[in-house]
Amino acid sequence: MGNPRHSESSTVSKGKSLEPTDGKLGQLSTILFLASFLSTSCTPDMTIDSEIFTDPEISAAMESITPEAIEGHIRVLADDNLEGRAPGTEGYERASLYVESELQKLGLTPMGSEGTFRQSVPLQESIVNESESGLSMTANNETKIFTYAEDFTLSPNANQTEISVTGEVVFVGYGVSAPELGYDDYADTDVTGKIILYLSGSPAMLPSTQRAYYSSGAVKNEEASARGAVGMMSFTYPEDPRFRWDVGVARSRRGGFAWLDESGSPRGRSGDSSILGSANLNHSLANALFENSPVPIETVFEAAAVSTPQAFDLHSTVTITTTSRHRSVSSHNLIAKMDGADPELKEEHVVYVAHIDHFGIGAPDEEGDEIYNGAHDNASGTSIVLEVARAYSELTNA
Repeated sequence: MGNPRHSESSTVSKGKSLEPTDGKLGQLSTILFLASFLSTSCTPDMTIDSEIFTDPEISAAMESITPEAIEGHIRVLADDNLEGRAPGTEGYERASLYVESELQKLGLTPMGSEGTFRQSVPLQESIVNESESGLSMTANNETKIFTYAEDFTLSPNANQTEISVTGEVVFVGYGVSAPELGYDDYADTDVTGKIILYLSGSPAMLPSTQRAYYSSGAVKNEEASARGAVGMMSFTYPEDPRFRWDVGVARSRRGGFAWLDESGSPRGRSGDSSILGSANLNHSLANALFENSPVPIETVFEAAAVSTPQAFDLHSTVTITTTSRHRSVSSHNLIAKMDGADPELKEEHVVYVAHIDHFGIGAPDEEGDEIYNGAHDNASGTSIVLEVARAYSELTNA
């Protein structure tokens, strides 16, 4: 089997405490098990009644979820034969057939279309044409043109195949606005019509769940768009092991997907946003942007490390030109249901979700392996959901 590569991005909800209204989790409500093409798993804070763990049957069901059983599913889903499970590919279809067969074995109710487990999800794939795209910076009446994949990468635009945006650059710290948590990079800063520059990650002062949430590029995109920004650029701490430039370049070349609504219009991060240009910057370009800054980049890193909000003009203008190619892709979610035993609570739902897809086939690693197996992201999550479903199915009064 090829190397179990995985992405480092995740999306985490802000989260609320969930308290069961009954002593047994298995009797709470109807259970929905979702396996989808999207990386949308959520991890809210949980408060669980300790009585759950004293019930012998429930304890036995929990103990039946073993690492060996989970690993068995992972080995199937992350096998080279599934070719990285990219949406719309034969590998994704094989993965879906495996998950469907497991759901059928458990006797779960199909909740997709026409009595199947499948819910159709039309997608649009967008990939940047590098040779026709670019990024330049103007400062002190001098324009510098940078090199794709060496100095920067771009995100494709889901709405237009060709687009160019020019704007003054404003640095906005982490690009986080969380005044309710005592942190706001945007306080007293107008970014209307501007291109924002932000540091990847989020303030260490935030609680772990909120920190993960505000680290999301999608959340930062939404915030910038709501404030009228027309473009966004990101960069990382030097030598941050979480953000290797070569990995980022390879990821950008895989493009992105947007869900198509009933009218055929793209939705999601790139589909809904007013952001016209989005770039990830290598340190060479980030350093160039700070050459005319009132604050040295070293001071920026120091302030960010101690969770100090910051925002200021960089006295430069950037032009981002993005040319994208689009392709329609047919994909699907898998949805199964287990009815709850409680006559009153069965109309409520507890949802377990994981995404089946990964990156498919891409640039080879140093050993020539082109398959991105996705053992961790997210064959592991799908495998855990299957084992949780099995444990529920074995309860006599679930």
